[in-house]
Amino acid sequence: MAERWRSGLAICALAAVTCAGGAELAPLGLAQVGFRLHLGALKVAGQDVTSADMASLAVSTNDAVVTAAWKGHPSFGDDFTVIATFTRQGEGWDYAFAWTNLNSGKLVVERVSFPDLMVPRTRQSGIVYSRNHGMGMVQRPDWDKRANDRPFVDTGMREFQFTALVDDRIGGWYVDARDPLARFKTSYAASCPATQTPRARLGITSHQPASRPGTTAGELPWRGYIAPFRGGWWQAAQIYRPWALRQPWVQAARARQARPDFQKLRNICFWAWNRGGCDQVAKPLIKFAADAGLPCALHWDWWHRYPKDVGYPTYWPPYEGAEKFTRTIADLKKAGCYTMVYVNGMSRDQDDASWDAAAESECQVAHDGLIHGTHWNRHVSEVHRLVSVCGEGPSFQRAIGDVVAQLRTAGLDAVYLDQISCAAAKPCWNAKHAHPMGDTEGPLLGYHRFLSRLRVQNPEMHFGSEEVSEAFLQDCDLFISLFGTSYERCGLGTLPEFEAVPVWNALYHGLCATFGTYLLIDGIPPWDDARWPAKNKWTPEQERDWTALFPDQFAVEFARTVAWGNQPSVHAMSLEHTTIPKFAAEYRFMIAAAKFYREHRKFLFDGELLDPGTLTCARKRVEFQRRGIYHLAGKYDVSVQPALPTIFHNVWRAPDGQTAAILVNWSRMGQLYALDCPSGRASGKLAPLSCEVVTLK
Repeated sequence: MAERWRSGLAICALAAVTCAGGAELAPLGLAQVGFRLHLGALKVAGQDVTSADMASLAVSTNDAVVTAAWKGHPSFGDDFTVIATFTRQGEGWDYAFAWTNLNSGKLVVERVSFPDLMVPRTRQSGIVYSRNHGMGMVQRPDWDKRANDRPFVDTGMREFQFTALVDDRIGGWYVDARDPLARFKTSYAASCPATQTPRARLGITSHQPASRPGTTAGELPWRGYIAPFRGGWWQAAQIYRPWALRQPWVQAARARQARPDFQKLRNICFWAWNRGGCDQVAKPLIKFAADAGLPCALHWDWWHRYPKDVGYPTYWPPYEGAEKFTRTIADLKKAGCYTMVYVNGMSRDQDDASWDAAAESECQVAHDGLIHGTHWNRHVSEVHRLVSVCGEGPSFQRAIGDVVAQLRTAGLDAVYLDQISCAAAKPCWNAKHAHPMGDTEGPLLGYHRFLSRLRVQNPEMHFGSEEVSEAFLQDCDLFISLFGTSYERCGLGTLPEFEAVPVWNALYHGLCATFGTYLLIDGIPPWDDARWPAKNKWTPEQERDWTALFPDQFAVEFARTVAWGNQPSVHAMSLEHTTIPKFAAEYRFMIAAAKFYREHRKFLFDGELLDPGTLTCARKRVEFQRRGIYHLAGKYDVSVQPALPTIFHNVWRAPDGQTAAILVNWSRMGQLYALDCPSGRASGKLAPLSCEVVTLK
């Protein structure tokens, strides 16, 4: 098949080609390449220009370089030209993209979709993509039901800047954007209308800063890569990884790794993401740390002055008082527990008394010219809309800086800055800002400068954010990652169409600490008894025996964190969970997994994630309760995994060169398994609710 791809390029390279009607370029053998530009203006919907709209296409070749020039458009001039350059590199092609002689009047190029690939597919083909929350996703759709050219994948590329079609039968196609700033982009995939050869469309869309009306030329400020390949999500990640590991975010992370204080993060063997008052959050973790005899960590939410998602950016003083708050942190430190608290790093309350003209001037403005706020906390009686602050938000950033300074004085190890990693740097259309209209780069750089200042001002503290992302790996010591390990609970789909996969860990594992899950030991989300109205709380009659109704959910989510190499984590752990016999099996599993993680950190923190190969084991139907803190009383949804493997696994190589498989049996029965991967083979039986390291032969 590789010979066929290469010969496809060679045939095209024999001579220059000129064709009318805007036919899509096919210099890559089996892949056709086109483009889509969206032109518009603030509050103006605008219009799209595609390669098929252009009057002609000329293709020329020079050694290993193919240049395509689309020219002429009925609305934007006969001289309007779009130029794509493809340079042979290994099995694929490096690309560049630009346009010139654009006669567009008041419209400017707002978005660029390039490369827009049309590639062969079968009914078994899947799409690997970054979905903005999580660590990576593989989607295998029912292609026949989607054959309308409408994207079924259309999501932000935060974790990594590539997407790929994977297919074991005919091979796959890979495309990336090699942007050293990791500006905001989206990937998309669609099923093309039926043709003789079934095809899929996939590509990358970038948001361009809106230049002055009348600007006639522009270009993508980065290059990228297109290649055919064989394999799945891990093999696609290996195409991207050599470039990714040379980027500034990796160099910054490696510099932090060399600091002595990084060992505090590496030593953490268990996280409790707890919410509420001092005793409520601290006592269960202190007991767990004593029972396990391990370094543990607390991610503390709802400590602040106002209820959740209300009053930001005002957090201090803690709602139980600064004295008790500081004393609790000291007690946690004495017990060997690392402590981090929640602060929202980019949202402020539009309906708080602190909102004024200066606050409004700093917020992100959407393409429609409006500031959009969301009322998250439906339990409080008043409306409190949270709005996003642009990276150009000096008064907001000073307020957050003051809170961080107070937390440093109180003895905190780290501050979690919510939303920045997964939500900052979207296009901002605020005309009062220095960045261009519709820009993503200016807001991104603004948040980099903000986080850099916090580090200088608080050198002994660590900083984390929500969900892993390339752009903020240079700024963050740790990430909470929720939507991968708990993707069923979050309603992100299930097998056979959807599968969350640890692409991020195949690229960047060990450069920062990752933890987190939405799992609930008893199935009951936390409730703020102190500040939410009792009338909105689920009654005892509405609460059911969730562990009996969803007996495998906790173990599945917890096991996935360990198998992926994330630090083991639970959500809303109470003192009762550590003492009541009903939860004894879960508690033993938590302690055993934390000890296992500690013993095998050379794989699970320091290791390189290798090709996982194929593990054969029994599968089981599992139901998942979907219910969050803002669900109304008595309301919840259910997700179903029809046939989930009872053993999760990955294969790791430690820095000393040792290779091993990490297996976690989440079921309550012993399970036989057989593993076959490029690193070797193994087979055996795994005890219920257990972890095992297996040497490959």
